Amino acid sequence: MIPKGRVIVTEMIVSPAGALLSLDLWDAGEDAAASTALGVVLPGPGRAQALPSGAALRLGPRRWWLDSDSVDTSALAKALNGFGTVTPVEGGWVRVQLAGNGWRDLIMESGLIDAEAAEFGPGTVAVTLLCHVRCVIHVQAATRCEVFVPASYSDHCLTQWREMGWQQRTV
Repeated sequence: MIPKGRVIVTEMIVSPAGALLSLDLWDAGEDAAASTALGVVLPGPGRAQALPSGAALRLGPRRWWLDSDSVDTSALAKALNGFGTVTPVEGGWVRVQLAGNGWRDLIMESGLIDAEAAEFGPGTVAVTLLCHVRCVIHVQAATRCEVFVPASYSDHCLTQWREMGWQQRTV
């Protein structure tokens, strides 16, 4: 809760999701093949791993998002050898970058997450409800995170967040 009289400025920068792929693996043994094709080890639960351009986000068991425009999807699909899929999902999501010291308070007011926990620092990924909508949060720095909001609910979430005091800028 934001104490009355406390001024917190958090800017929302709203844009299309950009290049966003869902990597789903059927077998634990395919982690190594996918990691080799990507050139990095896939992150563990609740974590992100930098890619040469962008990041790999762990969303759940056997599922990662590749937030990058430099993934060779053909080479990755070939490395999976039929034991997983690489699917473009950017059309279903809106990217909302939150910048400013107040983003943690505002996330907690719109959802059920302890964004002030020490463990919720840069490189953390959380899939949680915000404004009653399943969203993906990627903490990038102490004063910045990205929230992926389902495109069909983005107006609902953005309206609630503006009413809470977030300042919106569209890119």
